[in-house]
Amino acid sequence: MVRRIAVTGGGGQIAYSLLFRIASGELFGKGEPIALHILEVPQAIESLKGVVMELEDCGFPHLKEVKVGSDPEEVFGDVNVAILVGAKPRGPGMERKDLLTDNGKIFVGQGQALNNAAAKDVLVFVVGNPCNTNCLIAMHNAPDISNSQFHAMTRLDQNRAQFQLAKKAGVSVDAVENVVIWGNHSATQVPDFLNAKIQGKKATDVITDRKWLEKEFVETV
Repeated sequence: MVRRIAVTGGGGQIAYSLLFRIASGELFGKGEPIALHILEVPQAIESLKGVVMELEDCGFPHLKEVKVGSDPEEVFGDVNVAILVGAKPRGPGMERKDLLTDNGKIFVGQGQALNNAAAKDVLVFVVGNPCNTNCLIAMHNAPDISNSQFHAMTRLDQNRAQFQLAKKAGVSVDAVENVVIWGNHSATQVPDFLNAKIQGKKATDVITDRKWLEKEFVETV
């Protein structure tokens, strides 16, 4: 059975880095046949064809099909995984909340298209910022797909918080656990050190510099 994977914003830099890793089998394993469904805005379809040629030139043995289009419902047809990368980028001086008007429309449409066309067991991963809110919008517009199948990819902020705590405590990153990030990737985001543990101990017991935790740590993340 071919696993169908949709990637939006296929002509962008993030998707470019992602597509080849998926096609090579890094995501689902070397023995998994896959088909790529790539969504892009109409004006970028021609440049996306160059990316498709590069994928074909690589000769990935498990890449069985590459489908390109600008109609979400067509591209999302029967997909098992949807990675929603495409979104309007933040311009100079903009907060992420300023993107909601434009990006909200994008994720309303994509949520509806997933609901109508994707496989009912589809897993949806939202990358486009602000990804928590965009994920909620897409999920709200796909009532026939379980909420548990939607995921907001805020891992960058979690990784950053985890590393900062590890660095301050003088331990390796894998010694830090239970790090939680509340809110969107924005100035109002709250990295939670109160629930974090370092080598099994409360982070606040290991790092006693409360001023650093409440100010520098939060600002860095």
